[in-house]
Amino acid sequence: MKLSILDYAIVDEGKTAIEAIEESIELARLAEKLGYSRFWMAEHHQVPALASSSPELLMLHLLQNTEKIQIGSGGIMIPHYSPYKISEWIKLLSALYPDRVNLGIGNNPGTKVVQKLMDTTPITRDEYNDSCRELLELLTGTETLVQPPEAKVSPMWLLSTSEKSANLAAELGQNYVYGLFFNQAVDYIETAKRCLNTYRTKMREQQKTPQDVVAVFIAIGEDEQEAKDLVRSLDVWLLGKKEFTEFDRFPSIQTAKEYEISEADIEKVEKNRTRLVWGTKDVVVEKLKNLAEEFELEELMCIPLVPTIERRKNIIEILAKELMEKEEKN
Repeated sequence: MKLSILDYAIVDEGKTAIEAIEESIELARLAEKLGYSRFWMAEHHQVPALASSSPELLMLHLLQNTEKIQIGSGGIMIPHYSPYKISEWIKLLSALYPDRVNLGIGNNPGTKVVQKLMDTTPITRDEYNDSCRELLELLTGTETLVQPPEAKVSPMWLLSTSEKSANLAAELGQNYVYGLFFNQAVDYIETAKRCLNTYRTKMREQQKTPQDVVAVFIAIGEDEQEAKDLVRSLDVWLLGKKEFTEFDRFPSIQTAKEYEISEADIEKVEKNRTRLVWGTKDVVVEKLKNLAEEFELEELMCIPLVPTIERRKNIIEILAKELMEKEEKN
């Protein structure tokens, strides 16, 4: 199974946002060394603990600091930008770094504060679909000049938790990312399978080869106690209070231990647990193998959303060894 990473440029306690960006570069270099297929940066605004606000610029820096791993956005939020401007970013990056640039597209307009700062108007589903169609035409067509026109671009990746986006990705003949980490539904496994099957079936009906990825939050502890401590950090963070501004840094294990989870929070914590794969190494590896089999995956996208760069590195090293290297040897 191929493995990839979605990174948020986490700002840990005692660190600055600049240090977080430097740590993302470290993580990307390690991922490349370990044989990961791609390394993507998220887009978040007005979240003090996440430094990845401009994935298109971070992509350039990561491309400069790696040699062969695919670098991408997970994703650029299309409500904030014109399709034309996005096409210029991707064309230029693809010209500078041929066959290494991935464009992941999302549809989250952000909070009202972000919308005002970005001069963004939330768009309807139909408007999003039209923007994706326009973007694809700009990237692959010849009617409108997008510099440099000679640059060849890879297929887009549509980020989604719904059948609507699965249908759109297939209609456009593009790639598909299902974000398991977004889904809090009780039947989240069946929902994911339904979306993936819709995409794959419709792609094959067009005699096209589907390419899809499932993305999931992952936390691995050295032992059962550390695993519980790490998932509590995630529990606290994913409460998302004050529009994810309650913490100015990603909560450490100690901060999470001291945080009082109210009765009102407990239901949300329990729902959020469906978005996570966590435990000791053996537990997580077994869960991921089961997910891969359940979803018939060729590639899994890992989100090591845990405190400290050392733990994030440890997670991707474990996964490479247990899920990638062993299969290559067999």
